[in-house]
Amino acid sequence: MKKRESIKILFFFVALMFSSLSEAQYSLSSPYSRYGIGSTEVPNNQVITSLGGASQALHRNNIINTLNPASYSAIDTQSFVFDIGFRMGWTDISTKEYSSNSFLAELSNLSFGFPICSFLKGAVSLSPLSDISYKSIDTVWAESQDIPTYLKTFDGNGELDKISFGLAFQPSFSNFWKRFSLGANASYIFGNIYRSSTVSFVDTTGYINSRNEINYNVSAFSFDFGLQYFQPFKNGDILGAGLTFTLPMEYSSENTMFYYSFYNRGVTEYVQDTIKYHVYDGNIKMPYTLAFGLSYEKPNKLYLGLDASTSNWSSFEFQDKGTSSEMKDNFKMNFGVEYIPNNYGSYLAKLPYRLGFNFDNGYLFLQEERIARYGLNFGFSLPIKKIGTTINLNFEYGKLGTHDKGLVKEEYFRMGLSISARDRWFVTRKYK
Repeated sequence: MKKRESIKILFFFVALMFSSLSEAQYSLSSPYSRYGIGSTEVPNNQVITSLGGASQALHRNNIINTLNPASYSAIDTQSFVFDIGFRMGWTDISTKEYSSNSFLAELSNLSFGFPICSFLKGAVSLSPLSDISYKSIDTVWAESQDIPTYLKTFDGNGELDKISFGLAFQPSFSNFWKRFSLGANASYIFGNIYRSSTVSFVDTTGYINSRNEINYNVSAFSFDFGLQYFQPFKNGDILGAGLTFTLPMEYSSENTMFYYSFYNRGVTEYVQDTIKYHVYDGNIKMPYTLAFGLSYEKPNKLYLGLDASTSNWSSFEFQDKGTSSEMKDNFKMNFGVEYIPNNYGSYLAKLPYRLGFNFDNGYLFLQEERIARYGLNFGFSLPIKKIGTTINLNFEYGKLGTHDKGLVKEEYFRMGLSISARDRWFVTRKYK
């Protein structure tokens, strides 16, 4: 077997390995994932992440930019592009009095890009959509013998993932129209959200503990559309613009509600009686998202990208419960810069170095406070030209929330790694 073919097969085995390990290694706790569909900070290609998430006008033949499907048109007509990413991180969750730590390790993305014909390119990707992991315990102290002390526990976990298939069309009518590209993603959303509320009595007899559990099994589709335009200048520099729109959708779900009483013997729980068991259908109304970005590039030297986006989370509804005052329309900003010191210099001088910043004013509104997030990123790529592969590294520091008004602040540090491969698969060789 030829060396190049062996490498292709190895990439597929690596993808399968990471896919199987990602769920087993995942551990995260965030009290803010209790709201909406959980934490919606979607991981992506580590190149894009190190640019602060600035992606709307990013258009490259060795990167699968799923955040704007119009970018797929950059894929070469004879190349197959593959990318797998993995990230891990540590989060400190604190109030003014207490703090705790959690660990995160997961597959951030798995994507393939390929040509269909000279003007039509495609991509398939798998990535997380949201994470849910929280647990809170409130103690209700006894005011009299008639009302014993008890605990109210709220627990939740789960994850929604998406598989996307995208197409990009680039007109070839004239040199002017070749500057445009149009794209669309059709995504299948699937996963489970588990939520429970428990009342358990402390050091008492004659009182029955109870728990209400609901499993939301989500199965739905979503669609987003993208546009890109690039204006070249006489000196070779390129000005780019990108636009995407994600349709507001209803995610259908099959829900199972289990309400029961239980008792404890030691650390073991035993179900006593089933109070109610009910299976029913529901839906989750998701908001639209509109994003716009600009880029300026000196090829093989400098890249600047700036994005702005908004989502109307004020229209979000979970299981026909109506809109909530805790959800507000939000605004995001992403900025990134990439710099290559000397494309003809030493190996280290030829590496692309990236710096990024992102800010989200937050769609959660709790205790009259916006739960805002911001992050700083630094990354670089290590090309291995003999096998057409690039290793991309990213380091991120960020903050979410605040200590004000009894709220929770999260500080995190993350490291991400992705392997990108671009190979000519669609060539008929004359010599063997």
